[in-house]
Amino acid sequence: MKYNLTCCILGLLLCSITCAFISGCSHQEIQSPRPRQVPAMMDSTLIYYLPSDDGQHLRRYEMKTAARDNTPVEALREMVRADKRLDSPLLPDGLSVNYVVVEHGTAFADFSSELSQLDTSPSVQELFIHMTTQTLTEFADIRSVVIQINGQPKMNRFPGLPK
Repeated sequence: MKYNLTCCILGLLLCSITCAFISGCSHQEIQSPRPRQVPAMMDSTLIYYLPSDDGQHLRRYEMKTAARDNTPVEALREMVRADKRLDSPLLPDGLSVNYVVVEHGTAFADFSSELSQLDTSPSVQELFIHMTTQTLTEFADIRSVVIQINGQPKMNRFPGLPK
């Protein structure tokens, strides 16, 4: 009888311990996992420059975009698109950005042949150079810019302006 009582007590103790492990010993909150954003899908700010209303200075513009779209070529393409929406566009009609390649801190920005139709006045040329240079040097890996037309260098290397 003593043996049966001991077995019964040990059985109850074993069941109690098993139930404690199964149910957990402490109160735990169940949290639904937050969806993590892949870096390419995260929001980013694309920065480009256009002439100010007086045509003498540059004005900085910002646009929210997916991080994967925040590239030098997209920044220049947005600069060209935004210029076309101005009351007095600086850039010639039909201008497009072919590509931007970055090598050793220098961005080679290649534009379509319409760039050769850009007004030849020094102020317009200078505004275009500064628009392009400032837009590209917003990227940390770009320190200078070479402007090309259909793969041919047309303008010298321009260092980024102090920020």
